[in-house]
Amino acid sequence: MLTYFAGLAGTEDAFLMHWLLWLSVALLVILGAAIWMFLRKQLRLHQVFFVIVLWMGILYNIVLPPLSAPDEVIHFAGAYEVSSKLLSLPVMDEEKNPIIRAEDEFIVNWPGDLDPTKATVLGMKMDRDVYRAIHEKGLLHPTESGTGITLQHPVLTSEISYLLPGFGFAIARKLNLSVFGLLFLGRFMNLLLFSILGSLSIRRTPVAKEAFFAVALFPMTLEMAGSLSYDAFILSVSFFTTATILDLSFRETPIGLRDVIEMAILAILLSPCKMIYAILFALCLMIPVRRWRSPWQYAGSVLLIGSVIVGSILFVNFKELFRYINAAGTTIAPELTSEGAVATVKLHDLSEFIKEPVLLYRVVRNTLFILGGEYLGTTVGMWLGHMDHGLVLRSSEIAWFWILLLIAAVPGHHDEQDIRFSRRVILLLTGVLLFLVILFSMLLAYTPADTWYILGVQGRYFLPFLPALLIALRVNRLPMMLSEGIITTFRGRHRGIPMIKRICIRIPECALVVMLTLNANILIRIFFIIVRRV
Repeated sequence: MLTYFAGLAGTEDAFLMHWLLWLSVALLVILGAAIWMFLRKQLRLHQVFFVIVLWMGILYNIVLPPLSAPDEVIHFAGAYEVSSKLLSLPVMDEEKNPIIRAEDEFIVNWPGDLDPTKATVLGMKMDRDVYRAIHEKGLLHPTESGTGITLQHPVLTSEISYLLPGFGFAIARKLNLSVFGLLFLGRFMNLLLFSILGSLSIRRTPVAKEAFFAVALFPMTLEMAGSLSYDAFILSVSFFTTATILDLSFRETPIGLRDVIEMAILAILLSPCKMIYAILFALCLMIPVRRWRSPWQYAGSVLLIGSVIVGSILFVNFKELFRYINAAGTTIAPELTSEGAVATVKLHDLSEFIKEPVLLYRVVRNTLFILGGEYLGTTVGMWLGHMDHGLVLRSSEIAWFWILLLIAAVPGHHDEQDIRFSRRVILLLTGVLLFLVILFSMLLAYTPADTWYILGVQGRYFLPFLPALLIALRVNRLPMMLSEGIITTFRGRHRGIPMIKRICIRIPECALVVMLTLNANILIRIFFIIVRRV
């Protein structure tokens, strides 16, 4: 492969040799910095998280270029709409199409497909031409002026989820950056949000800090965190919500008005963006009632947060809610039939499962048998890019990511508080309930009636509540028990006892470093694959 790159010398693609060099150096620096930071006792885990995740996210951002993430183009439209409102500029034309700069039409009607009549989106299929376009256009100077439109329309959701990338777009438009300057700045703002809230989550949670870190090092998490997708916002707020509830659950001080307001704000941020993740607030059941000063205050807090969740969902997603309820059992597909008529697909009807509940069990069972392995793979990032089956993780890599995740997340520190059985049950049931609701919602809103397993579910949908499931499996003092077992086995060799204890305590951190190493290998391989596509 290096010979292949050497053959690029003297061609218009010689810049790729420099990209490979800088990518390799950056990955080595990050790995070295991670080892150094883990060894330094002065640095806390949340500080290490911020640096490592931010820089790994930037490298994923470069190797997997703009609009290559799943559904990123519609999130581009959402962020653009927010940026227009921030700049007090027209948002839609007379035909309700989003107004964008003429410079930015390049990415939603990409000339690289050599077909001016076909609206190909940049990054939908990644090859060397995409890298060449980034290199030629650069980040700073636009090549066109004026305005245009895009036929891509934003998804119906809370505009708050696009505030950060929209703000990045607004800055880029104000500074008159190129189309790629705009895209990368918008992506960076989402990545910065994830890095900050992820770091605050690790700082806030009293237990299982490594669980949040390890989930953040999945290739799929890093790709989505550095994209324009609202998944970056959902992941950030979900992590912080879980950490906040854990903090309120474990601390001994009474729950005050400030805590209730904080939870209400998190409910406003998370619930309307993707309705199903409002179920995460069921984790509040871990907080003992005695933490409130009176039963009336407890009832008032529950009523306030519940009202905020329901109210925000109805305010933003009233029409979308009925799509998931799917009373009619049909949906309109975007394609037309050969006769020019609008195609319709009969979907599963809620009433059929009410009449025969056993049908739901059979559908879920079939889904797990048929797609269970795919769910495990796509949670890690089995297919990166826009579900590009050429950018695939090997089965061994997927298995190692899951093994390392458990090694990093399950062992509990000796100074951590015990997780009571009741809390473990709530954590586990909340995660299982979210999993089943995701399946059920896609069964009603996406799966044809003649299909008896659920379509449309991707593993990335499980990432926001994966830390909660891992915390339910947390085993306190596992590293210490392991070291004591080794010491007992090799009793009498007292010189090595301190070293054995240090090694066992460092096992979760070693797992995180290995996950970083796997990410580095994946990034280099994906870069090679994309460069070879012409």
